[in-house]
Amino acid sequence: GGISENAIKTVVTATTVSFNWSTTTKEFSVSVSLHDTSQIIKNPSGFFVWSNLTPATLYTFKFIFEQLHLEFINVS
Repeated sequence: GGISENAIKTVVTATTVSFNWSTTTKEFSVSVSLHDTSQIIKNPSGFFVWSNLTPATLYTFKFIFEQLHLEFINVS
């Protein structure tokens, strides 16, 4: 099981978008990217707001979830 896009709830206004993935595990560091700009959410709150967007513009955001604690991974 991974994290599906259905696990990330979005709320959009004219100039902001907020992402909420707090229902998923807190065991991840999350990076949110738009074009050449990236924001790393160090506090695993599961909530992030991207502001200063241009109204009536389509944006594509990229999420990278990295597992924080690797003790549960068996590598052989």
